[in-house]
Amino acid sequence: MKTANTAIPAGFSLQERDRRWDLARDIMRQRNLDVLIVYGDRESAAPAPFCVDHYFTNDRLGSVVIFYQDNDPVVVTFAPMMIADHMQAALRGDNQWLSPSQIMVGKTGRNIGALLREMNVPATAQIGVIGLEPYPPFYFDGAMPFNTLTGIKEAYPQAAIVPVYRDFFVRASVKSEEELAHIRHAAAIGEAMSEAMRVTAVPGNSEADIAAAVTATCLSAGGFTAEILMGSGPEYIGWGQPAWQYRSQKPREIERGDIVLSEIFALYGMYETQHQAAVAVGNIHPQLEKAAQVARECYDIGVSYLKEGVTFGEVVDEMEKPLLASGGWHVHPLIHSINPYGPIGFGTAPGIESLPLVSRYRKVERLPNPGRELVLKAGMSFAFEPNCAFGYHLCNLGGTVIVGKNSGIELNDNSTRLMRADL
Repeated sequence: MKTANTAIPAGFSLQERDRRWDLARDIMRQRNLDVLIVYGDRESAAPAPFCVDHYFTNDRLGSVVIFYQDNDPVVVTFAPMMIADHMQAALRGDNQWLSPSQIMVGKTGRNIGALLREMNVPATAQIGVIGLEPYPPFYFDGAMPFNTLTGIKEAYPQAAIVPVYRDFFVRASVKSEEELAHIRHAAAIGEAMSEAMRVTAVPGNSEADIAAAVTATCLSAGGFTAEILMGSGPEYIGWGQPAWQYRSQKPREIERGDIVLSEIFALYGMYETQHQAAVAVGNIHPQLEKAAQVARECYDIGVSYLKEGVTFGEVVDEMEKPLLASGGWHVHPLIHSINPYGPIGFGTAPGIESLPLVSRYRKVERLPNPGRELVLKAGMSFAFEPNCAFGYHLCNLGGTVIVGKNSGIELNDNSTRLMRADL
């Protein structure tokens, strides 16, 4: 289905704000917390930023949000520039969730500890923290820095520190209608970005030309994207940013017989969709065509099982059956949650450890598969990224799918199948 004509959503309402603040207070009641501290990592930390602060502020990233009793939350931000932006928004009449009295500068553990004392938080408080638990794919030790946590503990040595990210996830992962409208619009932008990749992936253009076209398409639509994961060639087995973005080398030029693989991130209002766009440039290796077919089979099965009442683990187990039957291997997850991140499904199929070259490396470990026990609810959002490789020939496909009552609700079409370049 094409989604390019979705209407631009209105800004989030104050009713949406109140729903989210009530969600935080519900966590506090259920876990018997005196305080809930929500850590937000720095801005520009994409992809997969730890920006739970934004969920509660609808404002610039990089703050710590503190809920105490039934008071409005206090936002401790990293620099005066955030306050300057807040002032500017007020001058323009923007819809803001925060009043000036809620915002202060000083994002350090020592300042947060002093603020808690100023709030008269008891010395033996139960302090819940969102930011200490693993948050794949980047924060396996949690997002909150050691010094921030240490500063809070020094101010409150008798307090109990309680990690509560899972409590947040099970509540916030079920999206409201306002949130779903943002996700659908982001998916429409991602669909256009995938098409921009297809028409630019032609001989003579470079990977840099493709990245520029994809990024420009997003920004011109009023979306946001931080980067694109991409690789190309007659064979390709890596996964991540194009090598020329971190290693001093020339961007690769596209040739006939290449496959161009990508992971495209499209965000609108910080609501994210992901698109595993793959483009065949003319005739490609038969193993690439076979890998694309297996990946599509995994995708179709995953969509049919992404429904209310089943567990995430059941979806992963069913989704990887074609991959297991094919005898192929895979390099990245088949599926994971987004908005927010949480469960991630690598499954049991072989990874890069099956390649002969791996014997040259000191240690190769499989990543964990957290969240298998999660029972799916309608309104959760997942990135589908089934991938399959035979030897050194890898293909991945996928898009964003919403959990439905009876099956998944697909938001994308073009990136869910192997696309063909115009030659």
